[in-house]
Amino acid sequence: MSRLSRQTAVAGLRAARRLHEGERPTNADLAVAPLLEGWALEEVAPGLFRLVGVVTGHPLLADGWCSTSVLLFIDADRTWARTVSRLYRLGMPLAGEQVTPQ
Repeated sequence: MSRLSRQTAVAGLRAARRLHEGERPTNADLAVAPLLEGWALEEVAPGLFRLVGVVTGHPLLADGWCSTSVLLFIDADRTWARTVSRLYRLGMPLAGEQVTPQ
């Protein structure tokens, strides 16, 4: 996992606070979010997870396999997730992957 800038980490903390308070992304937010297909959760430390999968439409990464920054929130329908660094739309999870509720 690459190192996050202080600015990105602070923005992630603010996003976590808004999510905790009930704010959810708008349709416009989701429309421009990268898509993650064939995704799965990967534990990076006790109680901390990231997503891995095939990304398309990421503003910084080429389309292909990626791992995200630490996961802040994944919606109950598993259609989107917020990591420290950004919002992702979620396609189909990796075949056979069991994704447990938050």
